[in-house]
Amino acid sequence: MRTSEPVPMTLAVDGLSKRFGATQALDGLALTVAPGEIVAVSGPSGAGKSTLGRLLSGLESADRGEIRLGSRAIQGLPPQQRAVAHMFESFALYPTLNVFDNIASPLRSPMHAGRIDPASIAERVENVLALTQMSHLAGRRPAELSGGQKQRVALCRTLVQTPDLFILDEPIGHLDAKLRHTLRGDIRARQGALAQGTLWFTPDAVEAMAVADRVVMLVGGRVRQIGTPRDIYLRPADTSVARLVGDPAMNLLDITLTSSDGSREIRHAGDAVRASPALRARLAALPGERYVLGFPPMHTQLCAPASAEADVLPGEIYAVEPFGKYTLVTASLAGALLRAKVAPGYAAPLGAPVGIRMPESGVLIFDGDTGSILPDQ
Repeated sequence: MRTSEPVPMTLAVDGLSKRFGATQALDGLALTVAPGEIVAVSGPSGAGKSTLGRLLSGLESADRGEIRLGSRAIQGLPPQQRAVAHMFESFALYPTLNVFDNIASPLRSPMHAGRIDPASIAERVENVLALTQMSHLAGRRPAELSGGQKQRVALCRTLVQTPDLFILDEPIGHLDAKLRHTLRGDIRARQGALAQGTLWFTPDAVEAMAVADRVVMLVGGRVRQIGTPRDIYLRPADTSVARLVGDPAMNLLDITLTSSDGSREIRHAGDAVRASPALRARLAALPGERYVLGFPPMHTQLCAPASAEADVLPGEIYAVEPFGKYTLVTASLAGALLRAKVAPGYAAPLGAPVGIRMPESGVLIFDGDTGSILPDQ
């Protein structure tokens, strides 16, 4: 890792693929990270996030594809020549070194051969210790630390460097909620002010949207969507993304369109859905039969189960979870679970009948076969 200030450069990945036996871990992945940009890669376990990190840092070799940092093609270079600082989910701390020396270890490596003076090393280590609220633990060894503290040491050991690219693999996943929220903002502010780009890997799409300038949604080794947090939240590219984004995620309701007496009926699990004229008009123009309606819990309302209003679905109370500022109600509807964020204090017995009112606007329509969002949504 260099000792001088880095030159701003863009990471460009194109057509990156990697297979492990019968498993296609990554399939034609393409993305860019601009200087100073934070790009979060989010997806479920097994999506390919850690594999991508290992390919970028040179710990694995790609089957196909190109990786460029600025003008350099780095996919054939060994790790020590890539100028990538990689925080691993496994921490990989030196058990015989204390916290301070673990963090300082990349600055004292043979690659630097004493080119960084001890005072500069101490200053850089102390800065990242303060950032992560670890200054009081500088003299402890890994065996004396909790899992969350070990994670922060691994994070500090990465942040103390001056690479061309930072890779943070689940950097705050083992921390308690309060500290996680604090560090999320602090690390975002720090990384956003640097010349280098940052890739932040997390299975938590809410965390990804909170820290990133852009989010890459990775499912099954393939990029499903790249966009700003707002774009991905408001218009997920398909149902696989919709199931991951939001807290809680978007409600998804399978429907079929059937023809009867010259008009089209909307059904869920065989039962008719009384749709508003606006929603009915949107669905009437569609050629197929199987679709999925998507609508966010924060815009979903509860009402009387026997309501004759349009866009109301009959269901039963499945769960009621008070969260202080709101109550999250889950209702079951012919095998589907739909959620609504309602006012605090809502109470109803489990199994009680309830009406679930879809929002008047903002209902998204996805193809029932491919899962892709329909155009012009």
